[in-house]
Amino acid sequence: MCAGRLVASAPTRGRPMRPVDDRVAAPCSWLARMDPLAKLCAALATILVISTLPTAAGWRYPAVLALLICIAAVAAVPARYLLRRALAATPFVAMAAAMPIVSGVPDGAAMALAVGWKAYSAIVLLSLLGATTPTADLIESLRRLGAPRGLALTATLMHRYLNVLLAEWRRIVRARDCRAFGRSGVRRTRLWANQAAMVFVRGWDRADRVSHAMLARGFRGDFPGTVRSRPPARDVFLCVALPALVLVLRMV
Repeated sequence: MCAGRLVASAPTRGRPMRPVDDRVAAPCSWLARMDPLAKLCAALATILVISTLPTAAGWRYPAVLALLICIAAVAAVPARYLLRRALAATPFVAMAAAMPIVSGVPDGAAMALAVGWKAYSAIVLLSLLGATTPTADLIESLRRLGAPRGLALTATLMHRYLNVLLAEWRRIVRARDCRAFGRSGVRRTRLWANQAAMVFVRGWDRADRVSHAMLARGFRGDFPGTVRSRPPARDVFLCVALPALVLVLRMV
């Protein structure tokens, strides 16, 4: 049974924006059928092990990244899904990797290369988690791990009501196109800034109305969570296997 619905294609000009929901990119893979808590623990533990790799790890960095890419291939995660997220994070990875070189620390180039390998390994791993696990299940797993109540509540509200902001943006864009007959002016930056300001104002008003409605319905600061049993033994084994394999590569 699939863990979610297939993600829609990227929006193009003239088509509505894709809503933020629980659709995942690889809903029918074996990784999608695993317990969300087990996958989250495996991802966090593996990232922790990757972060401890020494600067002079050499071939271990590409070996870890190749291992994660192989898992993505077996889990039927689209390559485009991974590439888009890697490209989106590239500016931040480049800035972090440039810091050792700019600071003039010894072996700055090797340290910068290590930062890049670690960052992209973590990006691939988190992309795997996002491609096979609905956002609501990830938030629920954080709650099961004992995350701060405020953090879990904030993430839940952001996930549930981000569509409200997207709907406001669509209405503003539609109104602009109706008044300008679809023509985009030369002052594009100013136009987008005005649209963002209008979305903020309308979103603030909408959030205030939603808050009063929730309080009127008896909301007391928490959402009822889904009662889940413990992860099955197979998922626990797979949860331990990935960080253990990366740890073995580290110690070789």
